Amino acid sequence: VTIRPEDLDRVDVARKVASGAYKWTDEAPSVLPAFVAEHDLGPFPGITDRLRDIVEMGGTGYHDRFGAMAQAFSGWSSRRHGWTPDPELVVATASVLQGVWASVEAFTGPTDAVVLTPPIYFPFNDIGRTTGRRIVDWPLVRDEDGWHYDLDHLERLLAADPGIRLLVLCHPHNPTGRVLTETQLVQIVDLCTRYDVVIASDEIHCDFVYPGATHRPTATIPGAGERTVTLTSGIKTFAIGGLRAAVASFADEDLHRRFLGVPEQLLGGVNRFGCEAATVAWEEADEWTDALVALFNGHRRRLVDRIAAELPDIRVHLPQSTFLAWLDLSALEPGDRPATWLRERTGVRGKNGPLFGVGGEGHVRFTFGTSTAVLDEMVDRLVAGLGG
Repeated sequence: VTIRPEDLDRVDVARKVASGAYKWTDEAPSVLPAFVAEHDLGPFPGITDRLRDIVEMGGTGYHDRFGAMAQAFSGWSSRRHGWTPDPELVVATASVLQGVWASVEAFTGPTDAVVLTPPIYFPFNDIGRTTGRRIVDWPLVRDEDGWHYDLDHLERLLAADPGIRLLVLCHPHNPTGRVLTETQLVQIVDLCTRYDVVIASDEIHCDFVYPGATHRPTATIPGAGERTVTLTSGIKTFAIGGLRAAVASFADEDLHRRFLGVPEQLLGGVNRFGCEAATVAWEEADEWTDALVALFNGHRRRLVDRIAAELPDIRVHLPQSTFLAWLDLSALEPGDRPATWLRERTGVRGKNGPLFGVGGEGHVRFTFGTSTAVLDEMVDRLVAGLGG
């Protein structure tokens, strides 16, 4: 049976609340949630069936199923993105964040520096505080067409600071939705080769790239393999964030060996349910994912078009990827906690932009990964609270 976008376009809010989902229970029921980077339309049904079978068979003890997960990840990457990682060079981590922290530990020293690309997924901004590494910001810049990477600026940063040893890419970019082009990736790899910098490429949102853009895995760029660790997970695609399963993939045995040299506790462990959920989804969820991406492609346009027509004081660019919109409320003077300001006036909760660092001032990250009905209700509330 063919899966259509409209087949997925429903959210049972009462069921979400009853399930204890953080996104739907952290606020009063009167507040609609757009603050967590998690969509409401999962999990992929095959996950439910697989986990139920495991519980019914008593398979809740210790396990050794990561090999199957690595094989499934490799197959999914090959089918979806034209990249076939070697399963023998795929490492299990509990989360992409743990993979980032392990990369900092493995590829930098105490006095070295790490490059970030603000406005950036806010936990990355804790790298300096928790590891003692210096942080060098390579901020995205905005023009009338959206947010962009300034490659000349990156070259100046690398030339000026020989202590830079790691570049953390968010590819696709959270929160702006920008997708690096192949030409840009080639330039980044060339610069990192010239200045001997390792690339930790967080590609967790790579399955949500819309027409007009293409996801090119960083590791597929010529010369990238020897200096790139690809960090990703199925938690965004399949809505399984509570199951804690991610991978760190390598194309270079020496880089792989260095990564495995970090203290084991930095990697965590993938539990049986997370491992099995990711495996079955990466094996079977192609058609379901196609329908989901098609639905969210419509959502991003619906959201941006309504804001342009009904909320002209809010500035937003059509994201090339993710199910996140980066709303600029600066013209409304929302103060230093714009998401709080927005919630108080509309009953819709986004994520405070200043948490994302440079470029986050006056902004709110807004999750549109939900049903059409819920999305419309959220925008209706924005219009009612701000339109006058």
